[in-house]
Amino acid sequence: MTLVCPPVQEVGRDAIRGWQSTLDAWLLPDAFYSVQHTWPQLYRSDGEGRFFVIADGERLLAHCATRNVTVHGDHGAHRICLLGSVVTDPDLRGQGLASQVLAAALRANSPHVAATLLWAERPGLYARAGFVPGPDEQCLALARRPHADRTAVRLATISDHAAMHALHERKPWRVERSLSTMATLLSTPGMTTFVLERNGVVVAYACCGKGADLQGHWHELGGDDEHLAVLLPAAMHANEQIDAMLLLPPYRAQLATRLDRIVVDSVTVPGPMVRTSGGAIGSFWIDGLDSV
Repeated sequence: MTLVCPPVQEVGRDAIRGWQSTLDAWLLPDAFYSVQHTWPQLYRSDGEGRFFVIADGERLLAHCATRNVTVHGDHGAHRICLLGSVVTDPDLRGQGLASQVLAAALRANSPHVAATLLWAERPGLYARAGFVPGPDEQCLALARRPHADRTAVRLATISDHAAMHALHERKPWRVERSLSTMATLLSTPGMTTFVLERNGVVVAYACCGKGADLQGHWHELGGDDEHLAVLLPAAMHANEQIDAMLLLPPYRAQLATRLDRIVVDSVTVPGPMVRTSGGAIGSFWIDGLDSV
């Protein structure tokens, strides 16, 4: 029997807050961290998410969230929609509800952006909505080695946020962030961030973990490859990691070679799926802090 359900509606954060425990159970079952901790740029009170739902009174039936950002890539800057958290009540799956909230989100956002990106566990659903696979991404498997130089490496503090934001702004491929947004993301629970100093100046940083997402993964890097090759081995020691994964931005051409001593494998993983609104957008990179 097919469910006759209410129409899709866009709701505010207050409504989503009432359904947060439901979203936690659907999206992050058995996880210690909530959606608010894992994707703060969507769900925190100072986030920038838009929310599309099907609800029957106080019961949430289906949901997805979006966030529009400016992305700098090899074809300049473009306005992009990041789309995620597409989910349906487990008892109602297979009835097209996810497709309905997805379609509503695309209608609302597509006129204002050059493309929409999402990380897909069910590529078939999104292919029907016009998404195609983006370029594969490279991950390096790292193993801790003895004798890393830890003298200038330490945990980041709030006083480092401005320096880290400046390093982020120097990246050739990045999502544009204000300092306040950067500070919000750097305070994500479940994440550890280390910095490297030279003559009292922060010259590199690296982040590992992010709420329930990217645990054991170094996913955001700032600074040049030479400094990161010093920071990462020392940070693995300080973080008590025997092994870890590193999401490697494609524009960091020298980093894998400089880390050769601790790299034990290199693997490719699917990147985000892409739906363009017309015109070429070139190549880009979404750091783990910005992923939704």
